[in-house]
Amino acid sequence: MVLHKRRAQQSVNPVLMTRLSTYFSAAVAIFSFCATSQQRYIQSFDQPQYVLLKDPTIQHLNFDDELEFHKSDSLLVVKINYLSTSRPERNDDYNKNQSIKTLDLAILHRLADSASLVSPGKITLLTVNTEEGSDSLRFNGGRLDGRFIRTKGGKTIIEGFYKMGLEDSTWIIRDAISADKVIKRFVNGETINIKHYSHDKLQSSSNINTRADTIFNIYLQLVILVLSLAGICYLLYRNYRRAIPDHFKLKLLWRLLLCFISPLLVWLFYVGIMLLLMNYSQDIFETLATIIFIFITVCPLMFVIVFLIKIRRPIDILWYSLLFALAASIWATYLTLGALSQ
Repeated sequence: MVLHKRRAQQSVNPVLMTRLSTYFSAAVAIFSFCATSQQRYIQSFDQPQYVLLKDPTIQHLNFDDELEFHKSDSLLVVKINYLSTSRPERNDDYNKNQSIKTLDLAILHRLADSASLVSPGKITLLTVNTEEGSDSLRFNGGRLDGRFIRTKGGKTIIEGFYKMGLEDSTWIIRDAISADKVIKRFVNGETINIKHYSHDKLQSSSNINTRADTIFNIYLQLVILVLSLAGICYLLYRNYRRAIPDHFKLKLLWRLLLCFISPLLVWLFYVGIMLLLMNYSQDIFETLATIIFIFITVCPLMFVIVFLIKIRRPIDILWYSLLFALAASIWATYLTLGALSQ
């Protein structure tokens, strides 16, 4: 009889271990794929963006709608409608400014011909006709610098200032047909205020967070999350102390289900917290990676809590789930802060 049990045990365990190893390998593979997959991102420009190059030899210029080319003697004016870049942590003016800082050099590398950069300090005044209107441009070297005016049908529809490619001071954008207009104010290329007018009457006004404002707000969010985490720990400790030696009794099947289902509850809490903080911007791959990470982290911890520490009160199931969700939110917010602070 003993020999029979040993053989049965030996015949089951390898199969079980093989399955568990397969599931674990699959989870790691999916997680690695999601972590390394990078979604492409379109960096658009609300205000017109141009760069100036010299001595172009390109005969056939075809970049779809991303770039537009206008030749003027030995000069090449390149209008940038958008750029394909890696997905940023935040789609804001600060990220846009990072693309603009070396825009002329980036466009030159993309053309890959004998064109060259215009020397900084050389002032060039040009007028370029596009489908949107007639643009009066002032370049310092290869970058827009100074007053910009766009006219269409004899009406000025856009006017503003550039400082080495970055928007500066006050911009006025008028509707080509109606009397509506938008006034934007910029500091170091970042929008700080937008006002909408109709027939010179203010319709709305909104202040926009700069990258520095966003970082400060994230610090505040981290403080709130840490305090909330401490509060949940106190509630769990209080319930633990008051209930000893009693604990919430569950059948084995329900305890196992709780360990495997609780990661889903933690993920839902995590999504809710990040949405509340307005920090949730994950794509499908990042979402899948987050679910897998939470499962492989929370599930073993719940086994320890359910079978060793033991749940003292039914409400503790909610508190533990919220505790892990807050921990995940703190970690995600910290990573976001690190990415934005670079």
